[in-house]
Amino acid sequence: MIATAIHEVAAQWAVHAGGVVPDPAPAPPDGSNALVTLLSWVKWGALVCCAGAAVTAGGMIALGNTSRRAEMAERGKVTLICSVIGAVVIAVAGTLITSSYGLG
Repeated sequence: MIATAIHEVAAQWAVHAGGVVPDPAPAPPDGSNALVTLLSWVKWGALVCCAGAAVTAGGMIALGNTSRRAEMAERGKVTLICSVIGAVVIAVAGTLITSSYGLG
């Protein structure tokens, strides 16, 4: 699925650049669809966890500031930053792995 999207983007880029896109690699062996489905579920589950952490962090920031608990507000800010960084890593991980696998 990711490889197909990358190939489509490369094909569009090649049309604009006037280059030739090579044929994609052969299809993976049978059973790989189950692995892709499992990884998709894990990715979306992790993104849901990051979203939940971001919402919780917002509540911690608000509660910490209104109740004069500076340590709670500070911890909420750190949690918010970590959840955003985690979401970016999860979103980019598949593309980084796929593109680095093609380098070798």
